[in-house]
Amino acid sequence: MKKANRYLLFITYVIGSISAVYFLGFIFFKPNWIGILIDWSFIITAFLYLISIEEFYHWAKIGRRSEMSDIIAIGFFFFLIFFFTKDLLTSLMGAFSIYLWVGLIELREYPVINKILIISLVTYHVIFIAGLISFFLEDQFYINTAFAFSFWIILGLGFLLFGRKYIVVWRFMSPAYLILFLYIIAWLIVIFINQYTPINFIYHSPLNSKNPRAQDFIMNIYFILIVVNWVVYFVAGPILDKMLGIKRVRDDDNLLELVDNVKKKIGIKGRVKVGFGKYPILNALAYGSVFDKRIAIIAEDINQIPQDELKGIVAHELAHTKGNHTLILTFITTADLIFRMLLGLPATYYDYTFGDPQIPMIAFIFLNLIIYVILYVFVRILEGKADLKTKNAGYAKELAKALYNLESFYATGREFGLNTMLLSGEKITRDNQLVDYLETAQYLYQSMIKPSRASLLANFMNSHPPSYFRIAAILGEDLKPLKEALLPFICLKRTKQIKYAKKFKNASNDFKIIANEKFMEKFGIDDISMMFENLRRKESYKLELNKDFIFKNKITNEILIGKLDNIRFDNSICDADQYVITTFKTNQTIYLNTTLYSKIPVSFNESYYFEKNTPLTLKEISLNDDKNDGNYIFLNKDDEIHKPLKKTKLPYSVDFITNFENRDIFLKLKSKTQVFKCVKVISAKNLDDYQIELYNDLNKKSLNFKLKEVIIHPKKISLSISRNQDFRNSEINIIKWLINNQVFSYIYLKKPVNNIEIGYIQELNTKNSDIKENSANNKSDNDDNLVIRNIFGKVVILPYYSIELITFNYDTGMIQKKSETSWFSKLGYRVLKIFKPRSILLVNKV
Repeated sequence: MKKANRYLLFITYVIGSISAVYFLGFIFFKPNWIGILIDWSFIITAFLYLISIEEFYHWAKIGRRSEMSDIIAIGFFFFLIFFFTKDLLTSLMGAFSIYLWVGLIELREYPVINKILIISLVTYHVIFIAGLISFFLEDQFYINTAFAFSFWIILGLGFLLFGRKYIVVWRFMSPAYLILFLYIIAWLIVIFINQYTPINFIYHSPLNSKNPRAQDFIMNIYFILIVVNWVVYFVAGPILDKMLGIKRVRDDDNLLELVDNVKKKIGIKGRVKVGFGKYPILNALAYGSVFDKRIAIIAEDINQIPQDELKGIVAHELAHTKGNHTLILTFITTADLIFRMLLGLPATYYDYTFGDPQIPMIAFIFLNLIIYVILYVFVRILEGKADLKTKNAGYAKELAKALYNLESFYATGREFGLNTMLLSGEKITRDNQLVDYLETAQYLYQSMIKPSRASLLANFMNSHPPSYFRIAAILGEDLKPLKEALLPFICLKRTKQIKYAKKFKNASNDFKIIANEKFMEKFGIDDISMMFENLRRKESYKLELNKDFIFKNKITNEILIGKLDNIRFDNSICDADQYVITTFKTNQTIYLNTTLYSKIPVSFNESYYFEKNTPLTLKEISLNDDKNDGNYIFLNKDDEIHKPLKKTKLPYSVDFITNFENRDIFLKLKSKTQVFKCVKVISAKNLDDYQIELYNDLNKKSLNFKLKEVIIHPKKISLSISRNQDFRNSEINIIKWLINNQVFSYIYLKKPVNNIEIGYIQELNTKNSDIKENSANNKSDNDDNLVIRNIFGKVVILPYYSIELITFNYDTGMIQKKSETSWFSKLGYRVLKIFKPRSILLVNKV
């Protein structure tokens, strides 16, 4: 969009919003202006409104939104709606439904994600509009009903846009969803009987005492749900088969014989029906009642699953069958309903449609989340018991291997259970599959040592424990199912991570062997260390070689200090990378596995700036006798200052800035990234006043900045490819620089599958240099492309319009002017600097 049009939109926003506020205030709030001014939600709304004006102006001036604009927009819409409605649920749905329009427009070139956004957008809008109707009519019935039925909107739209595979990919295969569906039918039947027949089910409940819509003939819903719960238990087998398209296996003698052999080892004597669902995913389930035991394998081709892994999968599902886990789950859900009945809690969200619960729906939503977490602990216990039964039956290795295969299959969506690849018609290439299996092996092994908090938190609402804990329990010493179910909560504490990392040591070593075996078997690779060399894996460590680091063992906390001389590769996909270091003082050469050691870069005899604008020179690091803690020893003139090793977060030293001299640096001016040569770095008494002199050879432009005027993003450079032609020349210049310097790059594409190429850009073909705006839609630049030589040695041609982002690492960094950064983004950077000082270089005025 042209700059003049952006400013016109900005002016329209300001005038229109002020006029709307005045009009609404005059109509609705004129009698109570004082009350409005002291309303806390109005104060926050006004504050966010002022910030939104600044963010809008930033976009009009620069042409791109700031880094924090998403948060500001959602926050402003939320509090604006909350100010009027005072309803939390309506405000949440309204904020996201309004802002999703931006995502829908920006991601229109991503067919799968765009459809998912449409599903979310329609659902949020239905709830939001219902909330507004409830607000104006002063009747919560409409928003409560819309929210209660939102699941069916999501499911129905997904089915229309993607077909039956949407249900399977989202794993909507639990009998709980059938209970909800049958519950609605049960309610309709009860209401019909009471209204149109002489029969009258009377139940006077504290949940339906005010609303006339909740009449006295409402039947005890807890009783209905308990009955439905048990009915579903007994009929779930044929219903799930029909719902998921699972066909009974009758002619596959090999599979039936395998199931029969495993069944004997698990200890099942009766008949178990075997089903198969043909979908482009990998999964399995056990279901049915004690009188109708069933298991099903879901895959694109069952013959593609190796026999040993199939044994592990079948053994796990049969262990569920042997333990009557579906029966236990039915008892658990029944107990949940009895618990709700005793406390007078609504049974489901549909009580807000057919009844009149006294507890506000938003409170019930949060309460339900807590209840679901508790219920999922019980479900996880059953998963742990099935794993333990599989292990005792002699299929530990087979199940661990199958879990590694399953995790690799869902690699790009493992944390949240959705992989958009599965909703796309494109198949993943063998090369990208190889990368997924590599990354998954490292992820699982690394998580047994030190799981990320993001992974642990994402698992809270998952019915299965994380795969890395399951594998550790299967391969290691016996871990009780209850402890396994609670591990994601327990290991949020760092000391507990260390405890279990030690406990899982043997299991993680066994997994290394299994993962290696699986990987080499699947991809036909004999020498893994040579494979990593050929994949140019050393490139990711290139900027760290010949520099000093503090190395800390993640399990023992032992600290080593030395210079990183090189990287070598072991013959293991889990922890192939090894640091080759020379230790200080002893000058020993030591090899450290990267998965076991974290590292902090240090610059001896260089100046560091901490809280005050006073340089401290790092002289040495002293370690205690156990070598698990110590102190940084700094000099301030003649004074020696000690800072504790564990608690001190080192920022970048001054030499990081001085090393910019005579090197290329990336400057973002008005959102256009350009390459400048750093001609000179001028030192000063205060770090604020350090100066950087830059020169651009293309436009013969010289610039000079003080450090207090800029924000520096170290090392990692990101180049977003815009549809706007105003940015195209600057993008092309960066790409030409990448070609000339042959910098190792990551190219991200606008599609859900095979969406990354890693390697070196060889050529840039721009046959149509005058590219029109929105060229990705018009395809006017079909002839423009990048030629990449990827890490597999293959030459790949990428259409320019298909590229979303290019990232690469470089010794210097990207400079951004503070004056071209929104106020809220600057605030975000300051917060980031506190917690991660090495992720940003931001000098504050003192």
